[in-house]
Amino acid sequence: MQVRRLKIKNFRSVANGEVTFNEHTVLIGRNSVGKSTVCEALDLLLGPDRLSRSNPINEHDFHHRTYLDEDGEPIAIELEVILTDLTPELEAKYRAHREYWDTEGETLLDESDDPEDTDVDNVTPALRIMFEGVYDKEEDEFSAKTFFASPPPEDGGSAVRISRASKREFGFIYLRALRTGARALSLERGSLLDIILRLKEDDRSEMWEQTLGQLEELDPPIDQIRQLKSILEDIDERARRFIPLTEEGQAFRLFPSALTREDLRHSITLFGSSERSNTPVPYWRLGSGVINALVFSLLTFIAQLKKNVIFAMEEPEIAIAPHTQRRIVKFLRNRMQQAILTTHSPFVLEQFEPEDVVILDRAQNCELTGKHVEISGIKAKTYRGNLRRILAEAMLGTGVICVEGVSDAEVLSSASDVLEEGYDPGTYTPLDLSGVTIVQCEGDGGILRYGEFFKSLGKKIYAFYDKQANGDIADDIDDIFDASWQLDQTGIEFLLAEEIAIAVLRKFLKRASKWDDYPSNAAKPAQFTYEADLGEDDVRKLAKRVLKARKGWGYAGRLVELCEHDDLPEIVVEALEIISEALPDNLAPEEDEGDEDGSPDGE
Repeated sequence: MQVRRLKIKNFRSVANGEVTFNEHTVLIGRNSVGKSTVCEALDLLLGPDRLSRSNPINEHDFHHRTYLDEDGEPIAIELEVILTDLTPELEAKYRAHREYWDTEGETLLDESDDPEDTDVDNVTPALRIMFEGVYDKEEDEFSAKTFFASPPPEDGGSAVRISRASKREFGFIYLRALRTGARALSLERGSLLDIILRLKEDDRSEMWEQTLGQLEELDPPIDQIRQLKSILEDIDERARRFIPLTEEGQAFRLFPSALTREDLRHSITLFGSSERSNTPVPYWRLGSGVINALVFSLLTFIAQLKKNVIFAMEEPEIAIAPHTQRRIVKFLRNRMQQAILTTHSPFVLEQFEPEDVVILDRAQNCELTGKHVEISGIKAKTYRGNLRRILAEAMLGTGVICVEGVSDAEVLSSASDVLEEGYDPGTYTPLDLSGVTIVQCEGDGGILRYGEFFKSLGKKIYAFYDKQANGDIADDIDDIFDASWQLDQTGIEFLLAEEIAIAVLRKFLKRASKWDDYPSNAAKPAQFTYEADLGEDDVRKLAKRVLKARKGWGYAGRLVELCEHDDLPEIVVEALEIISEALPDNLAPEEDEGDEDGSPDGE
């Protein structure tokens, strides 16, 4: 079974939204775009234990926390998911609720469609599951339900509810990144250990009874510890003066839990011993990397026991080395029927085909959209070869500045830092905070090709380039980019040498002349004194020669670092200011972070 489409209305950070999924899908996008919202929506629809809780939703789950309209009537959270690739057993069991999904058009067939239309390769049986969450004014509480969309309820009737047992058959497992340990290694309902226990043991009631019995018959009992025993005996004696108590031994006892299944689920803790220390400690003391590795081992266990698993996880890369990230993702893709991940890691991203990468975006009206990556402008081998080194950071951000070489990237990055220091706080947003990546576009016409690719992803794109080297495509560049800046000079080194304040150039040359990699064809201080012997024209000529000889060696960036705001070339300042205004701070926290009841993780 696989998730094919998710629709969201009035849920958390999303007013309306729709995302489609492939067999395996990785969701990327800026902070606060709604990646967690998508995963939480799937959990409400498919998670077997979510709706069994006393408060499956609360005020914070409603968009803008608005659950009543202007007339005081309830506004509903509405979610819908399409499931395909049903096993023959599930297709037969849920035949009454079956609909049909067009895999090419990514749409449901209407009831009015000819029945023969369902007997084609691109049409497959599907189940459509819906969730509704509302505020019940009469009871003053929030209620939630999941149900089959088909068949629609008759007049006065209600749709068919979906049981927890049915949801377990769907095989959905969701791990939140910040609660991985608690969700995986405890015995709470829905944890990986609980799932393994359910799959492996037929008679769990016997296990709980034996555990509770052993706790009750602890030898020696907890209350026989000397200090505790004395206090309890005193309590027993004093209480008997006022109330009748048992005559068979001591009336008050101490046990390690309330001796119920639910209490044990919350109190039993997995202990582990790391290498060399050999001392058992609670799993959460073993470190984040060890915990995530344990999660991976539990997933291999579940994959062995259960064939149908739809696995969703946020940021599997947390505290995991790159080679382990790759191994985990490969395992999920090979062993899970469907893996749905969110990520900020290029090592995770490169394990997915471009069409399996979905870039989420949330507009000003809080409408969520998901765009599958299509390779446009660049070749497939260019995408794969440059994904980790060039493309991933830009795909995970909000905007891109396309430049021609290393020196251009150095200059813009260093200049952004200079402007950040020179402006009042909040008036200029540096590139890293706005989520803008500087991409070095290789080869003739590279700026135009990469620009077409990033534009197809919905990114803001900017170009900073040498007009003379790109004269034949300059008009095309200006047309496709959101903004572009052309250098009149033949290279950014000449721009710096011609326009940076002369005092800064003198200071730079004196410092550079002492570096081990200072070019041998440039004059050294032993031959002259910069301040006395070199006029302004000579200083600028020497700066050109030094910067050109060490193009791409970091010289240009170190020169810019010596500048103040007014020392920088006007075209550089203009470009960075315009980009700052267009793309403000992108590092706002996710609106819906926290556990399912709306409280911070771990509380």
